[in-house]
Amino acid sequence: MRLLHTRTRLLEEFLDDGSIPPYAILSHTWGKEEISFKEMADLTNVDIHKEGYRKIDMACQVAAANGYEHIWIDTCCIDKSSSAELTEAINSMYNWYMRAEVCYVYFYDLMMAPTLDGEGDDPALKTREDLAKCKWFFRGWTLQELIAPRNIIFFDKDWETVGCKQSLVHELSTITNISETILQHKQDLSSVSVAQKMSWAAHRHTTRVEDTAYCLLGIFGVHLHFIYGEKDRAFRRLQEAILTSGSDLSIFAWRRPRSTHNNQSREYCGVLASEPSWFSESGSLAKKRRYDRAELFPCNGAIKVKMQFLVEMTHHNGSYRYLLPLDCAHEENPTATLCVRLRKHGPNEFIRENPDVIEEFPVDTKLRKPIIPSNRYLLLDLPVQDPSNDLIGQSRTHAIQFKLPQGMSIQMLDISPGHRFDGEDVIFYLNEESDHDSCMARMQVGTPRPLVDPSTQADFEFMFCALGWSSIPPRPEDTGALQCAVLDYRKYAKAFSEFRFDARGWDFHRASFLDRLVFHEMPRRSCLVMEVDKANAGPSEWVRVRFETSRVKDENVCRNEYWVVEFFLDRSSDRETFKEVTDKDWVM
Repeated sequence: MRLLHTRTRLLEEFLDDGSIPPYAILSHTWGKEEISFKEMADLTNVDIHKEGYRKIDMACQVAAANGYEHIWIDTCCIDKSSSAELTEAINSMYNWYMRAEVCYVYFYDLMMAPTLDGEGDDPALKTREDLAKCKWFFRGWTLQELIAPRNIIFFDKDWETVGCKQSLVHELSTITNISETILQHKQDLSSVSVAQKMSWAAHRHTTRVEDTAYCLLGIFGVHLHFIYGEKDRAFRRLQEAILTSGSDLSIFAWRRPRSTHNNQSREYCGVLASEPSWFSESGSLAKKRRYDRAELFPCNGAIKVKMQFLVEMTHHNGSYRYLLPLDCAHEENPTATLCVRLRKHGPNEFIRENPDVIEEFPVDTKLRKPIIPSNRYLLLDLPVQDPSNDLIGQSRTHAIQFKLPQGMSIQMLDISPGHRFDGEDVIFYLNEESDHDSCMARMQVGTPRPLVDPSTQADFEFMFCALGWSSIPPRPEDTGALQCAVLDYRKYAKAFSEFRFDARGWDFHRASFLDRLVFHEMPRRSCLVMEVDKANAGPSEWVRVRFETSRVKDENVCRNEYWVVEFFLDRSSDRETFKEVTDKDWVM
């Protein structure tokens, strides 16, 4: 660390923390005539008439008058020609301000109101009103310079004392939206949510785009290498570093301004914010205790997450929508669950949906926690697409969609392959030409029993298998490549368990899938008749499950024609009502 001697004006370097003497530190906004390290190192040639030198001189005088022999000033104590020194200084700056005995804040644009005789405005009140207009409160770097030091003294343009941090704490909190407990170091910074910290910087600006991120390193306790020229990429790297250092999901609690030229009912984007201003409405989001640890790791254009998502049942066609819980809540409504909507875009890949909205669910809302594949990926960028077409539909090459009748749903615990299933569209899909076009799903039916007692429910389950629903290679059948079956889950439960384990090994390859169906002697059955289990005695009840397949063209769902399987439920108290249907052979 390099310090300036307050009496000799000579720069002195201290190589280890133990040798650093007590020092004052200056916080200010840069002007046009600042004195650099190179200039200050050669006092014989320094221009003492520059405004920047006067600022250094006055800071030294104030520090010396208060008994401090050393002061740190960013303009002249850092050799900015050395990238290594600049990197070390920026990464250490928060700690340097925190270690300082006192911080002097200089407002070049504030003039103390004159003392008035007789009646008139209160000069102290007038000064405090003008305080909120000072440029210092709108600069990015000065945020950490306000929070880190315990002891701050504020000066106006003539170096007249305006007040100290303690006496002005209420005004400072009102101006910055930072709580008084944080400003007074009565609350640990780590107890504040990432979203709330970001909101403090939402209306601050820096001269260089990259500094928008670099000036926040100390606030979040992370370190970065500095790459001036990377522009907005710096803020993304900051968020990735925050994710690596902890698991605070409020980092996703931002709102992007809605595009005025986008007429789509839904908008999509990556999961990270592009700038701090997107957190401007997150100032009231307090940290919420999480009972299971979320694992997040940035990798290859995505964030790999291992955690439970939530799902909101839509009660339409058995579908559900994906939600990412944020681990934070509004201070005025701490019991509500805050989430952002996600849309499945690829195999276990998700993007942010409706980025201008944070969903708030009352405490009594029933949100489910499905057990879906452990590793999922939150994408940071969207792929290039034709703006006239739906992003989700255009990402899919082939698909098979289910249409379920009232009372039928897919058992979320038993969907394979889960990474290729989208619960919102109730669809298995491929994102490329592939023959890994096999799937299986356990269906659950809660059937009303009007024949006996409408108030009771009779549940049963069956398994649906399908393969060959992509067009490669074509099969010499009337129905094209598709082959399907409905099977009694109770009868084949053990075989399905073994089957599923094997299928995951070869990623549901069509030929291998078909081979295992034949091996386990599972029939290609288009209709299934079962006697319903009953909770009480009474007449027998039989249910028939059948399906019909068709080809559909809808580019909002898939860019090519895709298969739709529509299921039907028929009920009867007489088994003979349902005619036997001959099973077909699997076409190898």
